[in-house]
Amino acid sequence: MYLLCLFSIAFAICCCHGALSCPNLCNCYFGQDSTEVICHNIPISVFPARGVPRNTTRLTIQYTNITKITGEDLRATPLLKELHLSNNKLRNLSTDMLIGLPHLHTIDLTGNQLRDLPSRVFHHAPLDSLALKNNLLSRAEADWLPSDSNLTWLDLSGNRFQKIPAGLLQNLGRLITLDFFENKLEDLPAGVLDPLTLLERLSLQNNKLRFIDPLAFDTTFALSYLFLQHNRLEKLAPTLFQTVKELRYLDLSGNQLHHLPAGALDPSVMFVDLAFNPWHCDAKMDYLWRWERKSIELHQEETKAVCSLPVMLKGRPLATLSPEELGLKID
Repeated sequence: MYLLCLFSIAFAICCCHGALSCPNLCNCYFGQDSTEVICHNIPISVFPARGVPRNTTRLTIQYTNITKITGEDLRATPLLKELHLSNNKLRNLSTDMLIGLPHLHTIDLTGNQLRDLPSRVFHHAPLDSLALKNNLLSRAEADWLPSDSNLTWLDLSGNRFQKIPAGLLQNLGRLITLDFFENKLEDLPAGVLDPLTLLERLSLQNNKLRFIDPLAFDTTFALSYLFLQHNRLEKLAPTLFQTVKELRYLDLSGNQLHHLPAGALDPSVMFVDLAFNPWHCDAKMDYLWRWERKSIELHQEETKAVCSLPVMLKGRPLATLSPEELGLKID
């Protein structure tokens, strides 16, 4: 009976302090070392402050009509580690939003209506993952993040960037994954990626890239996965990937490439996708033809390069052509 009374008192104290409370219309899950709050697809327009457990470690508010979240809203959850705010109607963020959240490492702001962000907005938490996907951003300022940022994963896909935000990248020396899928990028100049010496995965597909500077990847020594598909590239420099010795996957499908210069895929890339380019299958394809045949022999992988010209070879996979069909002289 004595133990039962103690348990009842302890439970009452926890409830009084909100440890086992839960916001109206939300779901809460209480674990030994974590508390998760999920407010999904509910008719709210303001942050559900009432009832959020103080020991919340993961907070998900998505598909609601919320337009703003302030630092005052989040200070009630000082143990927060993950904050997922996708597909709401957030138009701006407050500078003090993350003050008092020393454990927060992940923020997902996908699918909101953010056009700009205030100075120092992400300075007050040790973030390692940040998603700003599918917003209305066209620029990013260097002071959004601290100069010694811990960020390893940044998703800026589905926005309106016409240029890579070089200033922001200066602060991201620990970055491993960078995603610019489906923006409006037109070129990739030299130097812009230089601070990203640990970068392993770069997504630039579905942009408007026409030009990549020959030195663009000069210091991205760790780059392993590079996605350049569905752009407007017509040619590549022969030394473009020369310093990227860890490159394992390269997607160049859906561009406007006619030929690849000799040496373009050296050092050897394990897998390359070259489908849906208007390849001109003539003697200038000597290098790529030899490279692909070697790749098939070593890895059983094809580049999917298919001839567009000349007409007599249209639709033929490059790897199936004979030297004579390409006009090559084989010694």
